[in-house]
Amino acid sequence: MPLNIVCSRYRPKDATPEELDALNLRLGAELLADGRVYVGTTRYCGVVAFRPAIVNWRTTESDVELIVDVVREIGARLGVMAAR
Repeated sequence: MPLNIVCSRYRPKDATPEELDALNLRLGAELLADGRVYVGTTRYCGVVAFRPAIVNWRTTESDVELIVDVVREIGARLGVMAAR
């Protein structure tokens, strides 16, 4: 049985490709420190990405939306300058 893997990256408009890995690593650390959601980082196809573990049968659509909301909130706070 194949395992579905969902990976994503935070990608602000003004970020260069070179800045994205550093920004996403920093954002991953901030997400864990924040504690509202648990999302690990990984290297997927050579880039840093988020890999939430959505395996619990009780996971709801609102749980997934919370991950997106928290990533956007903390990412906006960090901004691209955090990667520079």
